[in-house]
Amino acid sequence: MKKLFDMDNPLMRGLSVTADLMLLNLLALLCTLPIVTAGASWAALSDVTLRMVRNEEGHIVPDFFRAFRRCFKKGALLGLLFLFVAALVYFDYLAALAYIPPLRLGVVVVGMLVLALALYAFALLAHFGSGIGTVLKNAAVLAVGYFPRTAGMLVFSVALWLLCIKFYRLLLPVLVLLGLALPAYVCSILQNDIFRKLES
Repeated sequence: MKKLFDMDNPLMRGLSVTADLMLLNLLALLCTLPIVTAGASWAALSDVTLRMVRNEEGHIVPDFFRAFRRCFKKGALLGLLFLFVAALVYFDYLAALAYIPPLRLGVVVVGMLVLALALYAFALLAHFGSGIGTVLKNAAVLAVGYFPRTAGMLVFSVALWLLCIKFYRLLLPVLVLLGLALPAYVCSILQNDIFRKLES
């Protein structure tokens, strides 16, 4: 029994990570709701999940708000930019659905490319703190240069959201408790080695 409750036990470690992700998800959701702060919230989320992957996290709440403050201005601008582009893609999809259905696939592909850029961009902003132009350029280079990892990030994130939406009665709690933090954590696992190379 003593070994079962040992914090080095894989089960206890998994439960601890899950609890941290749930708390982190709540913080990210609350800080995303004002919309204008969404980008800073997503950057802070990426910062803390990368620290978790590297076992460098201290305390979730202070770490999150420290990164949130650090990334606030650039993160807010980057978030609004991505939200604007996402809105354009969404309305293009509705237009294609109504008037030119064969174009739907093209719009979906564009949407996936935008999401791939976002998954790298907020992590790069949080970790390296470059200007927005540099962040977007580097995000595009990494998304293409590490395409298998990019595909893994996209598949996990989109599949989780689609499953939770399709089976919302059953999986809505998963979306509410882990919908932002779990994909960010998985992305951080896949991005960790890439960022290690960039740091060296």
